[in-house]
Amino acid sequence: MKTLKRIGIVLTMALVTVMTSCSSDDNGGGGGFSGPATGSFVKAKIGGTNFSATGQVVQGGYQSGNIVLQGVAINGTSSSSMAIQLYKPGGLTVGTYNVGPDQTGDNTGLLSYTTVTSSMSTVTYVSGACSTASGTIEITFIDDTKIEGTFSFTGVELRDNDDCSGGVKNVTNGSFRLEL
Repeated sequence: MKTLKRIGIVLTMALVTVMTSCSSDDNGGGGGFSGPATGSFVKAKIGGTNFSATGQVVQGGYQSGNIVLQGVAINGTSSSSMAIQLYKPGGLTVGTYNVGPDQTGDNTGLLSYTTVTSSMSTVTYVSGACSTASGTIEITFIDDTKIEGTFSFTGVELRDNDDCSGGVKNVTNGSFRLEL
């Protein structure tokens, strides 16, 4: 499980770094299914502040029960990203999945929120690494063309050596769509 978490964090940080050179149109976000009528998106409220990523700054894929989705939002000289990872052998179905540190059953997953400043200082908050974290992903629709759902989590800043003494971010009203 630690390897999955570390891979997720590294993937998130790498994609944020690559995507910071892109431009985006941030229309405010706000969670719920207030996303565009078509296309992939990730939206949420982080501590009451809107996060929104749509169009080309949202990348992901789904294969063999494994969904990976990331959206990047650029705000001046800083950027942030929201990453969703969920794996269930045999495939995902409509339902709610625990992606906190107390995951049970045969699914594994992680939600993360990363910020990168102009000085390249990076802070990542994750749902599955520390006992005070929690998270759920609800798949509300899935077929051969798209996956939609909602999510929320309390992310704890994961520091070196799995140190859980960092800050906390509450992510609410999360929603996403991945067009396949």
